[in-house]
Amino acid sequence: MATTVPAMKARLGNTDYYILSMKARELVHRVTIPKELPEWENMSLEERYQRDIDFSRVRTQIAPYLANDDSRFFGAFIVTAINFEEAVSFEPLTEVIPKGVPQRYRPDVSGMGFLTFTDGEVFVPLDGQHRLKAIDFAINARDQNSKEIPNISPCNDLAKEDVTVILVPYEKEKARKIFTRVNKYARKTTTGQNIVTDDDDIAAVLTREIVNKLISGRLAKYSSSTLNTKEPQFTTLSTIYNCNIEIIQQTYDLKLDTKQLPDNDKQRLYRSKVQEIWEALLDGIDVFADALSDREETGDEKRQEIRRTNLLGKPVGQECLVRAFLRLTGVPTNMGYQEACERLNALPWGITEENIEKVWQGVLWRGGASNGRIITMQRNRKLAIMIIAYLAGEKLDEEQKSNLLQDYLMEFTDSELEGKTLPELP
Repeated sequence: MATTVPAMKARLGNTDYYILSMKARELVHRVTIPKELPEWENMSLEERYQRDIDFSRVRTQIAPYLANDDSRFFGAFIVTAINFEEAVSFEPLTEVIPKGVPQRYRPDVSGMGFLTFTDGEVFVPLDGQHRLKAIDFAINARDQNSKEIPNISPCNDLAKEDVTVILVPYEKEKARKIFTRVNKYARKTTTGQNIVTDDDDIAAVLTREIVNKLISGRLAKYSSSTLNTKEPQFTTLSTIYNCNIEIIQQTYDLKLDTKQLPDNDKQRLYRSKVQEIWEALLDGIDVFADALSDREETGDEKRQEIRRTNLLGKPVGQECLVRAFLRLTGVPTNMGYQEACERLNALPWGITEENIEKVWQGVLWRGGASNGRIITMQRNRKLAIMIIAYLAGEKLDEEQKSNLLQDYLMEFTDSELEGKTLPELP
């Protein structure tokens, strides 16, 4: 059955293409994923230029967004049309109603017209196949194996809504090049950018709230997870985010779903706990309070000095302290917030030769005080959290102390092990 849709013809380089809109259900019906083409198995490696679909991401992230969010929106699909007879398929508006378009408008509307599809065309996506599958999943509430998708119902409204399509007549080599270029130069967003924009991740939402209310947007770096000594910020967005996930997971003993917002009651619960802990830390940890005592540019120099001279001026040190605080205030130690802060304040956070040698060498620091560096590996972060909590008074049984000692000793060479015990406060 032939279908006619309004379209605009354009040209970029030596490629003619068409911009049109289609109903979402019709697009799903017409477009064929390359892997579903009959000739897929016989294609060469070069011809299999489309990457495989990550069905898990489609099922758990994109489809629920399209099915459940009335503000859903995304960019244009780029498809190539096989068996598309360009010469007879496009009728310019000036030919359809030659006498109805005033002469002065004809140059501007010469690219406007109508495309007619005969059902013999095969549409193949050059960009957007994950979104395409997500539309299919959202409309039917079933995945590629026809299994029901939890937490969504068939979205009939989406099926009737309009999606934008950029259609390129098929030429084998040109289609391959377009796909390669579109995907090669697409930049993946950073963790910080995702935290700034993600409204489905409760940890990201709460991170923005904590920064805006308690820290100041200018003092939380979002473009990277690290800070050098010359930067004016207090911390990074990813540091606050990681801590928020840990606060929620440890407090409520759960694995936090960062792909979909919890219900309103849980959101209020998580928000209250996260804010309560950050207020306690930013007020009760002396270095934090000092770094934030002047949030304007006049306080930047102080923050830079703290970062040069104190482990708590560095994002890794901050994250380790917050996680240690959660261990101290959680089961079985059950220390009060004020006492936990006081005990953490008593630890030797200053970057000095004595502190490094007695406490932090191999834990949070490698090398000398003047020429060393903070250790960022996840293994060391876990060890640092345990050492910090231990030094601040976490209740550990003998087996736990023995295991902590073994983890600690693994950071040293055989020649350094003689007489080594768990660090003690200077």
